[in-house]
Amino acid sequence: MVTMANSPTSIETQIDSFLEQFKRSASKAMEERMDWPDGTSPGVVVKSRSSCFAIETAAEAECDGCGSEGDEARNVGELLLPQYALATGGLAKDHRPLITFPDNNNFHLITASEYRRLLLYLTSVPSILEADMGFHIIVDRRKDRWNSVKTVLLRISEFFPGIIHAVYVLRPSSFLQKALSEVSSKLFKEEFRFKVLVCSTVDELYEHFERSQLTPDLGGELQYSHSEWIQQRIALEKFSTLMKETSTKLDDFMHEIVDCDMGNDPTQTKELLDCQGTRYKALKSELSIATTQGEDLLTQVRKPNLTYNIISHVAAVERLLVQLEETEKQFDNFWQKHSTKLNHWLKFRTFLLNFKQMQATLDHHLKAACDMTEVGETASRVESLIQEAHNFEKLCNCDLDTASSVIDDGDKLMQDPLSSVDHIESKCEELRRTSALLIDKIQKRNLLLTKARELMDRIDKANEWCATGVELLAGEGGLLAVDKLLEDAQSFGLTAPEQFRDMLMQSATQETRALVTQVAQRVEDVWLMVSVKRASLQRAAARPARPVQSVPPQSAALPTPANQQMETSGGSESSGGDDSDVRRSRRGHVLAELMQTEKVYVQELGSILSGYKEEIEKPENQHLLPPTLVGQADVLFGNLHELFTFHQDVFLKDLERCISATELVALCFVEKRETFFRLYSYYCQNIPRSERLRETLVDTHLFLQACQLRLGHKLPLAAYLLKPVQRITKYQLLLKDLLRYSECGSMTTGLQQALDCMLVVLKCVNDSMHQIAITGVPVDLSQQGELLMQGSFLVVSENKRDLRLRIRPRRRHIFLYEKAMLFCKPATKNSHNKATYHFKHDLLMSQIGLTESVKGDLRKFEVWRQGRCEVHTITAPTVEVKRAWVERIKRVLLDQLKELKGERVRQYGLQHHRTLIQTSSWEVSGAQPRPQPPAAPRTGSCDAHDEPCWSTDPSDDDDDDVEHAPVTEAVGLNGTIHRVVQFFSVSGSAQATSTFYVSQY
Repeated sequence: MVTMANSPTSIETQIDSFLEQFKRSASKAMEERMDWPDGTSPGVVVKSRSSCFAIETAAEAECDGCGSEGDEARNVGELLLPQYALATGGLAKDHRPLITFPDNNNFHLITASEYRRLLLYLTSVPSILEADMGFHIIVDRRKDRWNSVKTVLLRISEFFPGIIHAVYVLRPSSFLQKALSEVSSKLFKEEFRFKVLVCSTVDELYEHFERSQLTPDLGGELQYSHSEWIQQRIALEKFSTLMKETSTKLDDFMHEIVDCDMGNDPTQTKELLDCQGTRYKALKSELSIATTQGEDLLTQVRKPNLTYNIISHVAAVERLLVQLEETEKQFDNFWQKHSTKLNHWLKFRTFLLNFKQMQATLDHHLKAACDMTEVGETASRVESLIQEAHNFEKLCNCDLDTASSVIDDGDKLMQDPLSSVDHIESKCEELRRTSALLIDKIQKRNLLLTKARELMDRIDKANEWCATGVELLAGEGGLLAVDKLLEDAQSFGLTAPEQFRDMLMQSATQETRALVTQVAQRVEDVWLMVSVKRASLQRAAARPARPVQSVPPQSAALPTPANQQMETSGGSESSGGDDSDVRRSRRGHVLAELMQTEKVYVQELGSILSGYKEEIEKPENQHLLPPTLVGQADVLFGNLHELFTFHQDVFLKDLERCISATELVALCFVEKRETFFRLYSYYCQNIPRSERLRETLVDTHLFLQACQLRLGHKLPLAAYLLKPVQRITKYQLLLKDLLRYSECGSMTTGLQQALDCMLVVLKCVNDSMHQIAITGVPVDLSQQGELLMQGSFLVVSENKRDLRLRIRPRRRHIFLYEKAMLFCKPATKNSHNKATYHFKHDLLMSQIGLTESVKGDLRKFEVWRQGRCEVHTITAPTVEVKRAWVERIKRVLLDQLKELKGERVRQYGLQHHRTLIQTSSWEVSGAQPRPQPPAAPRTGSCDAHDEPCWSTDPSDDDDDDVEHAPVTEAVGLNGTIHRVVQFFSVSGSAQATSTFYVSQY
């Protein structure tokens, strides 16, 4: 059975309607779809979600015509079979459709609701145009009673879903019923809203209907088969149901792709495109199936001997197929535009993803290229860097090619009219800019390394030339050999040392500047020595030959001191060949010892670092360490790693290159003196902290014992941590041995300079060790300038406020800085056997005077504040120590004097027409000193164990105040106080005093 749609329109009309709606909706959707901007994710939201394929009905009906609408009510298919009413397809002469109520004597069996359902379906069979014109109704009751006629007319009057043009009633043919109809018709005919024509015979119908439009039971010629009509209607309904389902799927698919988010991930977009493509193909397949079924239905309804009403079905099917074909075309067009847009979006997102990846990759390469600043300090290192740069360039070239491909894809994408040209072009330009920067960095890096290699080649040639020159100087080369050496220097650009230095400096970088300076200095030294030797050889060649004289054997056997001290400008030879050989041999032993011990020292430092420090810093060993050692490796070892790096990579290699020439070995120490001081000062200053930490560990700790056992060391870690201190003191002993076995001339000069440098380094390291032992200092020592000297003295202090009071001699450790002099009390050595100094007093160097000598003891000298308000008599351990301190203090004061003679003093002299005055002591002795309040001295806190601060006991050097009052103050015109600094020098019993006025502002 089939359930017919309860709509006032026909099935053809319904399908026509939703197909037209689909076209309009699809067209509108495509317009909205095309409006979304490029570069953004499409998300068109259709305001109306009502299905463009849905059939609008007045009452909802069953879809397939076979279901029931209740437990008792019958469906349309069941109501059609009894032929309560028929829509035969006949038309009146005015072309209005006809509905017939045949005389089957069963109309009373249909309920009101069933009647309504049946009429809704029958009125939907004609086209909309025909239905709008109105219906003709024929009520055939020729075999029935008149009451049934009235029943039918009343139901028609109560409900008819269409327009009624006229109702034709064939009244009953029996005499009684006919008589009743004649009477009754006149009574109720006026009660209806429509026109009612009561006909006695069928002939009266022919006035309004052609015979061809009436069925044979009404005397017509229309061959109507009710069963055939129902079968074709069922087939037509099935086809319409298939169309409806397909249309629903098309509608859902269209709204889904209109509302879908295309995504920002190319993978997501590709999956969406594949999924929608699969669904598109499935819908295309369903459309093809619907078309096939429609064509099959058309073939069935085109059978021969078709009645009129079946022909109308043929027209309906044909019309549906045509509209289905148009719908498919519209759907294909819509999908084509959508898939084009989706493919473009996929390309666009792929381009953006590739752009981000390449931009990140190029930025990483660019950062790596910017970080490549090392140029190397040796030729091998430069070659290694060049190889690294070559490998890096290869890697970058691959990525640059990929970036170029991405840019090409962007250029092609910009040609698409759907693309946002500005957005894509900006990305391409960014890639081009980054690529250009990277290429420029790579080219500059290659150029820099090429210059560095040329520089290293030039330095290597210069070093070889210097080595050759040193050998020539040490040997007996003649003038030709010297000229040949100078000629060989031109091969690497050495024509003059100054020009060669400038040329190297132009190619030097911050990293190689120190090396270039060292090489340039070495070249200048060798050039100078070679030039001196050449001049000496030229002078020797120009001298006339001396006559040969016979020498007695006795005089030849006893060399004179003059012969023993003969020197040559090129590095002298001693008079005796055997003595020279012995010196050379011993010097060679010392050099061999220097090289051998240096290698052993480097190995020992490396073993400490690898065997102890690295093991302590390993994460997997942290649970084995004592708690006090966790994170304290830098305290325990100090800068031992820096020492190891310096000796292994720099100093040892320099010695290996220069070990054949004693002068160059000495030069190695001279050039590295600053590095020695910096590294060893820090290490020695860290020793107390390291010892305090090591005390908490004890070398017997299991972890440290395991490290010692693994290394095979016989001594504990503490012994090996003293190696740097032992080594820095060993250098000056080796240099002294070299100096002892050296020969007069440039060799001795170079070794003496190297020895002096290392002794200064030792002194500076020692001074820094003492400096860090000072406690309680109220001033910032870093602001007091360089620590010049330090030592232990006996000090007697007196104060002008009470001449009767004088401090007893105290043991004080004095630190002399450029800007201050600190007096400290030596404390008892601690458990580490380290000296400690407590700050007691200080004097600013800008406020003191100096007396070189004090009567009674040549070891004494005085320093005092202005006006001798505070005098400190200092007793040195020896006269030599006293002389060194006095000279150093005088140098500081003279340097201050030079500074005071600067701009401010000149301005003062211009204003007052006064000059600095130099007088003798007797000119100043009569001047009356103007009392000045003494500057409040900074003193340290006196502890309970200190001696009394003042004493009335006279000192051993209690002289008259006049005899050693070496300071006088004069007042300028503007009230400016002039400080007089007097320096006493002792010559026999007389004293000469040199006094300088220094303006004190």
